Amino acid sequence: MLCLGGYDENDVLFTWLRGNDSVHGLENLRLSQYTVERYCTLSAMSHQETGNYPRLVLQFELKRNILYFILETYVPSTLLVILSWVSFWITLDSVPARTCIGVTTVLSMTTLMMGSRNSITKTNGFIKAIDIYLGICFSFIFGALVEYAVAHYIMSQKCIHSKFQKGPASDIPRENEDVTINVLTTSATSYNHKMNFSDIDNVTYGGLNVTPKDKKKFMLKNKLRKVIDFFTIQNPCNIDHYSKLLFPFMFVLVNLVYWAYYLMF
Repeated sequence: MLCLGGYDENDVLFTWLRGNDSVHGLENLRLSQYTVERYCTLSAMSHQETGNYPRLVLQFELKRNILYFILETYVPSTLLVILSWVSFWITLDSVPARTCIGVTTVLSMTTLMMGSRNSITKTNGFIKAIDIYLGICFSFIFGALVEYAVAHYIMSQKCIHSKFQKGPASDIPRENEDVTINVLTTSATSYNHKMNFSDIDNVTYGGLNVTPKDKKKFMLKNKLRKVIDFFTIQNPCNIDHYSKLLFPFMFVLVNLVYWAYYLMF
């Protein structure tokens, strides 16, 4: 943009004598990140409080070099996501190894995002396609770290619960275990016969009168217990097993949608 601030339109007027042919050398311009698609020359007027000032404007239309950004940003971010999946093949007991992989990949991805934002031209706060891809990669890497935290927490709770259950049982003599099991089995069988609600509506057991309302509550509690058991993770190692398949599948699916949208539209 060319202007002479001290002279308004009453003193001087600017114009391109040969239009776009007035500009030379742009066809030889080479940029690492962009390619000059086209350009045009304009004559404009700047309206100020002190008057109207003529200006000569040269506009560029730039196109990003996709190969540069693929090698500079897309490939490293994709490799970091794949690196975060390595932790799924490490046992839950290896806390330092899995924590180190998770934290390192998160920090590396954060550094890559900051470097990419600084190297790309600022555009008035608009969200760019590369920002969305980096955000997707960061979400997958952070999700892998959270996955280990959840799996390790469930495993620790299972260990505490199993130790608590084995503590009192270890004090029972071995020869009395069979007697105890037989007594419990007999009592449970007798209780099931007496609590057969499909045959009678009211049952008296232990001095208590079981009504149809109590029967519905009992059945509802059993259903709720089954639902809770269905959603309860019995083996924490299964989380890693499913993550080995779920994370790559979701990442490939998101990449297909991403590239299909931005290459076609």
